[in-house]
Amino acid sequence: MGLFRSRRVLFVFLGLYAATLILLIPGKPLWMDEIIDLSGVRGADLRGVLAFVPRNAGGVPLGYLVDFWMIRLFGYSVFVVRLPSVVFTVLTCAGVYILARQTRLRMPLLAVILYAVSPLTLRYALEARPYAQAACWSVFSAVVFLALIRQPTFGKAAGYGALVAAGLFAQPYSIFVPVAHLIWLLFTPSVQKKSRTILFAGTAVALASLAFLPWYFKAQAVWQGAVNSGARFMVSARDLLVIPHELMGTGFVGAAFTAIAIVVALGRSSWYKDEKIFWAHYAAIPLLLVPAADAYFGYFLAARQMIFVLVPISVLLVACAEVRWAWLLPVALCVAMVYEDVRWTRRPGEGWQVAAGQLEAADCSIFVPSGARTMYVFFEPQLRECDENILTTAGTVGLALSPDQYESVYAGARQKLNQAGFRKVADPRAANPRIELYGR
Repeated sequence: MGLFRSRRVLFVFLGLYAATLILLIPGKPLWMDEIIDLSGVRGADLRGVLAFVPRNAGGVPLGYLVDFWMIRLFGYSVFVVRLPSVVFTVLTCAGVYILARQTRLRMPLLAVILYAVSPLTLRYALEARPYAQAACWSVFSAVVFLALIRQPTFGKAAGYGALVAAGLFAQPYSIFVPVAHLIWLLFTPSVQKKSRTILFAGTAVALASLAFLPWYFKAQAVWQGAVNSGARFMVSARDLLVIPHELMGTGFVGAAFTAIAIVVALGRSSWYKDEKIFWAHYAAIPLLLVPAADAYFGYFLAARQMIFVLVPISVLLVACAEVRWAWLLPVALCVAMVYEDVRWTRRPGEGWQVAAGQLEAADCSIFVPSGARTMYVFFEPQLRECDENILTTAGTVGLALSPDQYESVYAGARQKLNQAGFRKVADPRAANPRIELYGR
């Protein structure tokens, strides 16, 4: 038990974890969403970045601005743009430790380990995207909230509001965490100085939301256009299976283990009733509200939108581990998560940069779909897209086939080349994205 409470051991773990993440950064090539985000940041000025952000549905500026300033300070590289996610993830782990100590867990470091090895945590610790940052602001907002209910002060309320606002500007769905806090606070009779606490916490969340509204009103129409430009998604019962299948990164079996562990923690742990209700709210309310928000906005449901829920789940798993006969559940889940982490790190990523290099051999290229050109010119800006004039004079044509398209779309592009007198001469890349070379 002493090892799992030692701050010295915590610092050693965080140092080793940070070093491991840094070593893993080069192991995965940039994938599609990273390229899309970085394409609007790498060569833009500040005004250009702020104009680009709303073009992504639900886009908010804080994650993009961190990438922008990192590139300005250190120059562009994959390491530079991914490093902030490593830093925010390590800080989130520190926040999980503080939160677990506030909750009087005997093994707070175990909560840190469970959070750190979660496949969802690991993935977004190594990506130039804002989800690790959102998780960081969210966990420290929970830390300050628990401090606020013990002793409500203006300073704590101001810090709570600032953290909630930062979360909103990193990932809007992080607002569901303070919503869970406030619902719990309103219906919990045992909170001392309850009226004062409600006033401070409620005002902090209200002011943070008001601070976000100007951006929302500016960006909302562009967001809706970004959603409507593609397929409008309807969240179905089948889509909801994404949550148990992907949130813990261990499939339905891991989700079942997690659910059982949470039931044990809520039923058999030594927490007071109000504490159990707090952690149940913290985990459950975002899990309910995120799919509801996606359904309302017509956006597709993804587990990453709920990354901040891994914090209360990790704490609940440790509460389960402290029930003498139930410790095997979180231990088995931890082993399963590490196994999935190893599998993911060994799995080859999307090879957009390699594919772009192979297109250099062609006089021009046809991109399927045409909007995927962004993925390739991010790495090779000189690539030319074939139009009717270029196609008549070209000797070789590269056909870039992006993944997840209907086979009829691929067939249509090939037929167009065949009608123009081209025949396939090489398959330089069979993996996704696929590259085919055509000549006359």
